[in-house]
Amino acid sequence: MTAIGPRPRELLILALVLILTNLCLGCSRRPAASTSIESAPSPVMAVSAARAVTAPIRSRLSLLGVTAALRHVALRAPCAGVVTGFDLQSGDTVRRGQVVARVINQEDLAAQSGLDVARQLDPHDSASLGNAVRNYASKSGVPVVAPQNAVLARRLVSSGQTVAYLDPLADLIDPASAYVEASVPIAVASELKPGMPVEISSPIAPGTNFPGRVAALEPNSGVNSATSAARIEFDGVPPIRIAGVAVEVSVITRYEPNALVIPQDALFEDASDRSDYVFMVDQRNIAHRTTVIPGIREDAVVQIVSGLAPGDIVVTSGGYALSDGLKVQSTILPFPLPAGPEIKLNRGGSQGEVQR
Repeated sequence: MTAIGPRPRELLILALVLILTNLCLGCSRRPAASTSIESAPSPVMAVSAARAVTAPIRSRLSLLGVTAALRHVALRAPCAGVVTGFDLQSGDTVRRGQVVARVINQEDLAAQSGLDVARQLDPHDSASLGNAVRNYASKSGVPVVAPQNAVLARRLVSSGQTVAYLDPLADLIDPASAYVEASVPIAVASELKPGMPVEISSPIAPGTNFPGRVAALEPNSGVNSATSAARIEFDGVPPIRIAGVAVEVSVITRYEPNALVIPQDALFEDASDRSDYVFMVDQRNIAHRTTVIPGIREDAVVQIVSGLAPGDIVVTSGGYALSDGLKVQSTILPFPLPAGPEIKLNRGGSQGEVQR
């Protein structure tokens, strides 16, 4: 009996089954595809930063004022007549007993006028009359003498001007009594206290700051006035000895010798609740939004009362594009600290003299 082999159709079906079986076995040996999508790497932002440091800081209040004097001396005419030899100008210094001008009195003027008339009427006999007039009249007028050492604040007459007895000729001031009368806005008047140190500057001495202090505050002001006045005294001999000179007064209202400070650029304000915050960078270079309480501000530096510690790193540029938890690459830069006088505190913590 002859064996009958498989038909071609059956062979084709068997081959297809083997191929599918191998494909299934190959798929089972491959690792299973991950069904989760790998997260993208976190972005890293390059920023500038600074370290919080301890430094002195002061709060300043700028006021406008003019120089004045507590003691004025009126220089008056010793007699009625014509002023001669008065050559002083405002700001000139005079010494006690110095002759600053002369006044030719009315009697001398009348005698001289009579002599001129006599010479016209009787030239021969006028010679003896002239001798009598010269012997009677003062040679150069009655002297005007400075009563004390002073500075000429304002001259009121000129040479050749006729004056009456005791007419004022000039206003003298005692340079040791010079002070500044400053205008203080009512809104900040409560910040001023007698004894506070100040710095005084004026266009009359550009680039120079004179030390002083608040002497007193006026107890009242006008009904419709938005300002009151403060008396500012110079420390030591007043360097500005002319009254009526415009000055600027910088009052140090608060002083912290060991304040924690950061650049002003590192401080941000939340518009929703008006709170202040910074972005602090930790050791892993992660920026954290941190709420802080600011204090004194001076120049481009601000004091941080709460929320930071010395050495903490805060972002100074690029903070508006940051969010909490973002990784950063920070470049730490130094920042200029405020320059100014060192304040010596009195016992009890009150402000004392300015050390220079």
